[in-house]
Amino acid sequence: MKKVFFYGDSNTYGYDPSGMMGGRYPRRSRWTTILAESLAGEWDVARDGMPGRMIPDTGKGLTYVIDSLKAERPMDLFAVMLGTNDLLTMRRPDASKVAAKMENLIAAAQDALDAEILLIAPMQIRFTDPSCTDPFVRGSEAYAQGCLEESRLLARYYKEIAQRHGAYFADASSWETELAFDGVHLTERGNALFAKEMEKVLREIGAAQRIES
Repeated sequence: MKKVFFYGDSNTYGYDPSGMMGGRYPRRSRWTTILAESLAGEWDVARDGMPGRMIPDTGKGLTYVIDSLKAERPMDLFAVMLGTNDLLTMRRPDASKVAAKMENLIAAAQDALDAEILLIAPMQIRFTDPSCTDPFVRGSEAYAQGCLEESRLLARYYKEIAQRHGAYFADASSWETELAFDGVHLTERGNALFAKEMEKVLREIGAAQRIES
C-alpha cells in the first residue's frame, strides 16, 4: 500500500469557521478522513494541517518543515496545498510572490525526500458580501477582488512549477466545491466534494505509477 502525506493549512486541518472562535469539523466530515476511507487498502493517507499556515521557503522555517517531512518517511507521495494564507496576509495580494515561495519549498522537498510530489492549487478565495464587511477583509471590495484574481492566477503558476519540477499537479481552484460564508474555508459538503475530486487524482497517480513500474 502506498503512503501519501498531505501538508496544508486550515482546509487540510478540517477547520469549521461557524463557531465564534472557529473550531474543527467532526473527524468523519473532514476530506482527509473521507479520502482515507475511500482509498483504504490502496493509499495510507497521512496529513498535517494547521490553521494560518503559510509557505515556509527560507531559513529555520524551511529547515523545520523539511525535518518534519523526513520524520514521515517512508512515503510515496508528498502532497502540498498552501498559498491561501500567504495571499490573505498581503496588503496587495501577489500570486507571483507566493509561487516563488512554493517553488523553493518544492525544490527543497525534492532534494530531501525519496518521494514524488503532488502540488495542489488551493480553492479560489471568494469573499461574499457579508465577509467584505468583516475586519478580516479590511472592509475592502477591491481587496476581495484582488484575492479572487490572484488566487485564480496562483493555479497557473503552480501548474508551471509542477511542470518544471516533474511533479504532479491538481487544480482545486477549478473544482466544484462549496465554501463557507467566509469565502475561504470548505463547508462539510465542500469537504465531501473535495474528497471525491482528490480520490480521482490519487487513483490516476496510482495507475500512472503502476504503468511506470
